[in-house]
Amino acid sequence: MTSFKAEIWRQIWLYRKYSFNYLSDFVLLIMMFMAIFFGGALVGGGVLGTSLNALVIGYILWTLIQNTISQMGMSVTNQMQNGILEQQFLMPVSTRRLFFNKSLVNIIVSTVQAILALLIIMMFTDHWIEFSAILVIPFVLALVATTGLGYIIVSLVLYFKRIGSTLVIFQYVYLGILLTNFEHFSFGIKCLSCLLPIFPMVSWMRLSVNQHTYSLGFYLGASLFNAVLWLTIGLAMFEITNRNVRKNGSLALY
Repeated sequence: MTSFKAEIWRQIWLYRKYSFNYLSDFVLLIMMFMAIFFGGALVGGGVLGTSLNALVIGYILWTLIQNTISQMGMSVTNQMQNGILEQQFLMPVSTRRLFFNKSLVNIIVSTVQAILALLIIMMFTDHWIEFSAILVIPFVLALVATTGLGYIIVSLVLYFKRIGSTLVIFQYVYLGILLTNFEHFSFGIKCLSCLLPIFPMVSWMRLSVNQHTYSLGFYLGASLFNAVLWLTIGLAMFEITNRNVRKNGSLALY
């Protein structure tokens, strides 16, 4: 609990110290959505109604992943450069719990940013989406899957040291994939899309806000499977990487 509180205060201090930088990143996210929105308006009628609902849901959940992944990657890389990461590995707290706390705090911060971005986007587009209580389930499961992605990013940073360019490419390629409505494809394609991180949760939320009929059992089962799958992959990758890094003494950046 002490390490969790320390991580929260560290995040608060960073936001106070570098508030202009964080505010600029947030404004950029809003501007990117508005560019997509007005770009669609210029090409044949634009995105309205159910397609706008799908666009908003996909984009907001992408911001959740993007913020969590970029924060985890940059945080671990900076701590590795400063030698802080080596000190943290000597702490009495297990490294799994240490990075779980980091991932949890990043997810909390990213969730707050995503909610703020959602409110601002709905205000700018004058399109207010009605959310039902059942959407809490796919959203929470999306956070579980995102935790697994956080462990994967930490593992990649510990092993490869520098993955900044890879993260950028992944984030924007994944944005295009995440905005694809796989729920309207064939059953086989829908099943395959459930293997991608948080895809069944996104499809479930899009179908719900658009008030389309859907199989609750299928999307609940697919979302649970997806969350457990990516959390398990993340934990397994972290355990293997953590063991190899300690064994080879390759924790330092250089």
